[in-house]
Amino acid sequence: MTIIPTTGAQEDAKAYLLTPEHTSSDRMAEIAPHRHCVVCGNAIGSEESFCDELCESRFRSAQRKQQILFAAFIILMALILFLPSIIKMSG
Repeated sequence: MTIIPTTGAQEDAKAYLLTPEHTSSDRMAEIAPHRHCVVCGNAIGSEESFCDELCESRFRSAQRKQQILFAAFIILMALILFLPSIIKMSG
């Protein structure tokens, strides 16, 4: 095991980050409660899911496309699994 020596700057950075005035709970108290748009990541109100109608339509479109692809995948898997036995039974 190799031990890497630390420099004075690294020690100063650790001391700075561990000081009581730089705790994460203090920083979180300054930010108003909010969420982020699930499409673009912009900050929005805590009750909303999308920042505007364009992001909502993009999300719905992507969701619809994902559902179609999932249905096609299930149909393809069913054909792969059951088609050989159907062909064997008929022939």
